[in-house]
Amino acid sequence: MRKLQTQDVFNALRAISKANLKEEIKPILKQASAEGVNVEDVGIEGILGLIEIFSQNKSEHAIYDVLAGPFEMEAKQIETMDILTLAENLETLSKENDLKRFFTLLAGLITKKQ
Repeated sequence: MRKLQTQDVFNALRAISKANLKEEIKPILKQASAEGVNVEDVGIEGILGLIEIFSQNKSEHAIYDVLAGPFEMEAKQIETMDILTLAENLETLSKENDLKRFFTLLAGLITKKQ
């Protein structure tokens, strides 16, 4: 597994755009930037919400494409990966890239604009 790169952010943004998730993501980021909020809880809620929206929009393959880069696998391998391995890989990805801090910073940038 490799560290996330700027290209992965753009892949994720394309997936978000494809699934029309912009409006759904705003409240999640606002909640993440609020003081006294458990960012971990927001992250879990956000991930579950995004999974639900992606599945409703029939854009699950966009998730596979996004994860293929940092997981250093083909999208098809992620599609057929057992769920425990997926969870472990997501945990590793999150920890190695300090995604909690990344999303907190991102949420701060977005809320400052409004």
